[in-house]
Amino acid sequence: MQIAICDDEKKFRNDLTEILLEYKREKRIHMDIYEFENGESLLSSDMVFDMVFIDYQMPGIDGLEAARRMRLKNCICSIIFVTSYPQFVFDSFEVQPFRFFVKPVEKDKLISAMDCYLRQQRMLNPIIIIEDGEQKTVNSENIIYLEGYGKNCLVRTMDHVFKSSKTISKVFDLLPRHCFYRIHKSYAVNMYCISSVNGKEVVMINGEKATIGRNHLADFKRAYRDFVKNYYVQA
Repeated sequence: MQIAICDDEKKFRNDLTEILLEYKREKRIHMDIYEFENGESLLSSDMVFDMVFIDYQMPGIDGLEAARRMRLKNCICSIIFVTSYPQFVFDSFEVQPFRFFVKPVEKDKLISAMDCYLRQQRMLNPIIIIEDGEQKTVNSENIIYLEGYGKNCLVRTMDHVFKSSKTISKVFDLLPRHCFYRIHKSYAVNMYCISSVNGKEVVMINGEKATIGRNHLADFKRAYRDFVKNYYVQA
């Protein structure tokens, strides 16, 4: 999830970023945040954003004009206006904003908006497994690991093992890449579900263990360090 914050007040950008990073860790989602101090710098960016927080009034190109130009470029991102001047809310309707917040933004309202966005975008990546002709939906956050099983794949959750008719590679491609990692040609693990890493072995939260492939070892340990740094609150 790519988010832009466009506001000429550095403190506001910092405060909003802090709330979003806390939300990212809590919801276990991938999120990259980019800050811009004016409309010109936002419009000149080559990034494709999923969500843009933008101040309604800024020096130079204001938020509404920046949003107009984004829509003219067929940008379909969710736009959230933030302003100290709530009387402009009706003007914003022409660019179909996702939300309109009055400064200072209330944390509870921001979290509610993010929850709504995730529900709409289905960011939690539910997957459908066909098992014995029956269709079953499994949220990716409940998956502990995948195990290759011939041309099929075993999908392990805390209370069930599903047998998918797809290969491990095809199931893996359906899952969020920020937290699922292929540690072996026959195994992919949910890094949120790792209890410990001991040498060439990972221990999962259900007590099961899996060996890290020799060719995957260095890259996995680097990826897991980065994951812990980015997605867990450090004590």
